[in-house]
Amino acid sequence: MKYAEVIRDAWEITQTTPKLKWFAFVPAFMGVLIFVEEVAWQLFWYADEFGIGGAHLSIIDLSKNFLSFLIDSGLLWAVIFLVIFSILFVFVLPSWIVATLILSVRQKFTHPEARISLRQKMVEGARYFFRLFELHAVQGPFQFFTIAFFVATMYRFFHGDIFNMFIPVIIGFFIFSFFINIFFAFAPYFIVCENEKMGVAIRRSCGLVFMNFGRTVAVILLMFLVNFRIILNVLVIFGVPFGVLLAISYFSSSGWFGFAIFCATTLGIIALVLASYLTAIVEVFLTAVWERTFHTLRNEQKILESATGLEN
Repeated sequence: MKYAEVIRDAWEITQTTPKLKWFAFVPAFMGVLIFVEEVAWQLFWYADEFGIGGAHLSIIDLSKNFLSFLIDSGLLWAVIFLVIFSILFVFVLPSWIVATLILSVRQKFTHPEARISLRQKMVEGARYFFRLFELHAVQGPFQFFTIAFFVATMYRFFHGDIFNMFIPVIIGFFIFSFFINIFFAFAPYFIVCENEKMGVAIRRSCGLVFMNFGRTVAVILLMFLVNFRIILNVLVIFGVPFGVLLAISYFSSSGWFGFAIFCATTLGIIALVLASYLTAIVEVFLTAVWERTFHTLRNEQKILESATGLEN
């Protein structure tokens, strides 16, 4: 398998199929938004750890003022709807979206001249929703950011000797999760491309990775290098919350308070939209890379199975 060809083909599909990028944009926007909120929440409770005296009280006061502003402006229900909408896109619909992207990318690879109907792919992708939802639920505790947020919360409440006692356990669980994510890498593609049940897909993914461990890790490392989404999200995470809070704090007693709120909110929305669009591009690109890798490795595996009389 030539990595340069895989990346080139994946990027070509990403560039020539703009409808897939816009299809992934809304869930990407919700994912980035929830991510920013989670980190801002952690920073809120870590204010004392950073030596910001009295930050809790001032932030609480600002939150009350912001809530009053939403109520007075009639925007409270819009914010509640946005929160519910975000949770739906982050925790429920990703399984359906992943299935639709895999099916679309697969068609683009196998029949590049055919028109992709996203509506048709969404209908087809619904058949794999519950199996992918189960897979994501199983993998959820082993995701990097899930572990990071849990450790951050644990440190906040138990920092000191109690937390230090669990450091070997945390490191061990992180390493275990790393290998879980490696060996489960092809499970979604076995579910969607070969219509396997979740348990069978996990077993066959582990077998495929075991036979191609070095190449699978190489693809993961390559994707880590090109996946600027992480860096971008970090910039948004630290830029938007701090920028808004600093602007509000600075102009809280000024006649420019309303204008500062407007500017900070506008800049925050622009940053979130930009981050979400770039995240959507990366999401399509990653799906294309893994589908092409899966297709290549499966063809090689089928040849080996045929030679040994073990073809499924």
